[in-house]
Amino acid sequence: MASLEHVCTDGRDSFKLRITLDRKRYKIGLGAFDESKAIEAKEHIEHIIGRHKRNRPPSSHTSDWLDTLPASIHDRLAAIGLVEARKRCELPRTVVAYMRAYIKTRTDWKKPENYNQAVDHLRGYLKRDAPISSLTMGDVERWQRWMIDDSRGPKLSANTAGQNVKRCRQIMRQAVNDGLVDRNPFEGVKIDLRSDPKKQRFITAAETVAILDACPDQEWRVIVALARYGGLRCPSETLGLRWSDINWERGRFIVTAPKTERYGKGERVPPLFPELREELDSLYQLAMPGVKCSADAFVIQRYRQSETNLRTTFGKIVKRAGVKAFPKPFVNLRSSARTERERSGRHANHVLNDWFGHSAEVAETYYLQTTEDDYADAIQGCPHTSAGGTCGGTSLTGREPSQAIKSKKKPRKTGLGGAVTACDIGKSTAEATLFVTTLTREAFLPAIVNATSY
Repeated sequence: MASLEHVCTDGRDSFKLRITLDRKRYKIGLGAFDESKAIEAKEHIEHIIGRHKRNRPPSSHTSDWLDTLPASIHDRLAAIGLVEARKRCELPRTVVAYMRAYIKTRTDWKKPENYNQAVDHLRGYLKRDAPISSLTMGDVERWQRWMIDDSRGPKLSANTAGQNVKRCRQIMRQAVNDGLVDRNPFEGVKIDLRSDPKKQRFITAAETVAILDACPDQEWRVIVALARYGGLRCPSETLGLRWSDINWERGRFIVTAPKTERYGKGERVPPLFPELREELDSLYQLAMPGVKCSADAFVIQRYRQSETNLRTTFGKIVKRAGVKAFPKPFVNLRSSARTERERSGRHANHVLNDWFGHSAEVAETYYLQTTEDDYADAIQGCPHTSAGGTCGGTSLTGREPSQAIKSKKKPRKTGLGGAVTACDIGKSTAEATLFVTTLTREAFLPAIVNATSY
């Protein structure tokens, strides 16, 4: 009675339903629905069509689903007579009520609970709901300070409080569009979204091995490996990986990135790093795609739950491994992967940015860390100290420091045989990242060969 059509426009995936009703064919767009929601919509609409032919109302389960359906899709179903049109109700005129009502309509948001939490903090400060028109920019600034400094507040970090202000600002922009207020009181409020260095933790190679050994099964080993070795965001990118995305022959795989999709970067192609390939290959032997499961099946099958469940289980794994617990676990695994690859010096900055799916500025602000190895290299000299350098006041070449300075090598000429740096082309790091954009086949080779390099 209904068929699902996959459409890809300008690199963006969407789904449409083809249905036949009263001998007429219709095509219903499903907006921002992903594949799982599109399949769910197909099942409910087929049920509605069957009930419509018998002049019966839909089941309570389908009625509940219709209540959560975005207005645009519900209107399309009502236009062809499949459901009754919704009655347009008056929009709430108070701050908290309006925000909560708006959040319910945003079924496309991946984490609506974050927005509800921001509204909860606002409600805690206001004590009682207030008319939208009465909220001022001063109220918002006082609320921000209350979240951070007030003894009666939640004592949040400046970053978290800023995120709450940012989310409420986004909601109130809709209130301006709805004509409820002339000006958004959240606009212009300064927020601090800097990363908190206290929450950063570099996960060493030894700790990673201990965590992998403490995993309950191979799927969990792959979850950890994808974050720590591959730098995937968990759970969004990890749970979205399919066996068909992996190109074993060429040593690379496709990562679907929901977070950066709106910026036109919905996919990226990192290499199969040797450590990651080993874990994926072990799971492949157990899963046997194309035999025991579909060749297009998701790599992770048993743990397709919410982020909270993954984080809770991972905390138990870390404890069992004897590793000290660390905050933001999956972010720190990804951060450690980027830091480790950066320290190796084997890949250009723009290549790592492309593989990890972020800009150089974001990497420096949120991901790159100073590790114990950096301090060890600084105080011991060793391979990372250039010829003529000093270690503890003694020249590594046996000459006096002044002589070592005089014997500096001439700057290397750049060309086909040398790597071009930001200084070579007279640009800043950010400009150089934009300047060097083409990834060559040679960029992948050092990453997928020599398993002992890291």
